[in-house]
Amino acid sequence: MIDFDSFGLWAMFAFWGSAVGGIFLAVQWASKRSKKSPAPRDIIIQSLKKRLDDGEISREEYERRCKDL
Repeated sequence: MIDFDSFGLWAMFAFWGSAVGGIFLAVQWASKRSKKSPAPRDIIIQSLKKRLDDGEISREEYERRCKDL
């Protein structure tokens, strides 16, 4: 029979509960951060225009990336 008054059993439950909860919170935090754009849309478009003007990307690449935003 399991002795539920044992400190070790409750410590084990506390450890595994906090471990699983920590992993859950880390996954939630990471998924929220990945949905945000690293920069505002207008700054990205300005950067793409500069790269187009400098010849780093083609007109088709510029239009495709603007459409993907």
